[in-house]
Formats: sequence, structure tokens, C-alpha cells
Amino acid sequence: MKVVKIGGNALKNIDINVLKQLQTWLAEDETVVLVHGAGPMVDDALAHAKLPVKKVAGLRYTDEATLKVMVNVVQTQVWPMLHHVLGQAHLSPTRLTDGVVAKIKDAGKFGAVGEIDSITTTLMAGRLYVIGPLVSSAPGELLNVNADEIALAFARHFKADTLYFLTDVAGVLDQNQQVMSKLSPTVAATLMSQEVVTGGMFIKLQAAFMAMQLGVQKIQMGRDFQAGTKLVLGDQE
Repeated sequence: MKVVKIGGNALKNIDINVLKQLQTWLAEDETVVLVHGAGPMVDDALAHAKLPVKKVAGLRYTDEATLKVMVNVVQTQVWPMLHHVLGQAHLSPTRLTDGVVAKIKDAGKFGAVGEIDSITTTLMAGRLYVIGPLVSSAPGELLNVNADEIALAFARHFKADTLYFLTDVAGVLDQNQQVMSKLSPTVAATLMSQEVVTGGMFIKLQAAFMAMQLGVQKIQMGRDFQAGTKLVLGDQE
């Protein structure tokens, strides 16, 4: 099983080779879960509505007005665009809406931000599934769940062999702004302490290494499936 998280910026410029790889996996009867973000488009919509963008510990603080904008962006911009791009590549995605439940994160510290509470859905081989950052709670309230965390939750739950983070950058950058081919927890901690890695990437790496410790075999970050930064649990050479 493959889990692919694609960020908002990368979503707007999906490489043809990414689509071809999805086609290949599905032809080989692989199950593929595609988790999409929406950050940049939500930021643009908030600016247009003259609403502030507030981040707390790298996560978007989501009040009622922000959530309303998010819902509109995902439903009227992100999903139609993704469905169109995948359709042009003759890919037929199934949206994951049932069998995935979120709960409020950290007692509301981040507003209507959630985290995955349970996954009970069943996935079939040779199918492409899509889920975005809006997930319902048990009472039916929509919550903003960080797409990285959704991807990690699915990878852990289904014991995916590979988790890819597709971004608009070539990989994790070192102090000299060079792409690192490999990254271990020790080196990552150094980059974090030196604030070379901050914000969303900070959260992504923390969660990713935890996922590897829980059994996800391979995690890679970059613009496509071939290049980028591979996370390793051992010491780097």
C-alpha cells in the first residue's frame, strides 16, 4: 500500500510523472491513498476576505470564520481541480468520507483543529482513494485536520510500505540550502534546534519519524517519487 500526501502548492502543479506512477501502482493492484492539503489556497481566500492567518505551533488556528472559508475552498476549488487532473490521467478516485473520524486536538487549543481518532474504512486493492483536511467528528462537526497527520494516520493504520510527501520543494534543505538525500532523527533534531527546519516541516518530520518507529518502512519527501529526501532511522553516512 502507498500513501501519498500532496501539499497545496504541489497540488496546483502536479508533475506528469507523478500521475504516471499512480497509474503504474494501480495497474499493479496496489492500494493508493492520496491525501491533499489546501493551505496556500485557504491563505489566499482568507486574505481576500480580509481575515487573518494565525498559526499556533505550526498549525492553522481555526475559528468559525476560518473554517467556513476552508470548507468553501476545499469544496469549490481544491476537490474539483484534483478531480479534473486525475480524470485527465484516466484515474477514478474514491473520496473517503465514511469510516474516518476526527476528535478535537488539545482541548481546543487550536480552535476547530482535529486529529484522527479512528479509521474503520475498508480499502480495496487497485483503487485510488482521496481524502482532504476536513474530517468529521463523531457528533458530525467538521474539523480541520492537518493533512500530514492524516497521511501518517493512514500509513500507520494500514501498515503502508511507503509514505510520500510531495511538496513544492526538492526535499529537506540543510544549513546551506542544499537538498539532503538522507535524514536521520539525530540530524533532524540538530536542524530543528538551529531553526533551519521550522513550521510545517518541523511538525512533518517529528510525526514522520514517529511513524517509522511504529512500522512505516519508507518515508520520502520531495517533488516526485524518485528524488528528494529519504528518512532513515539509523545514523547517516
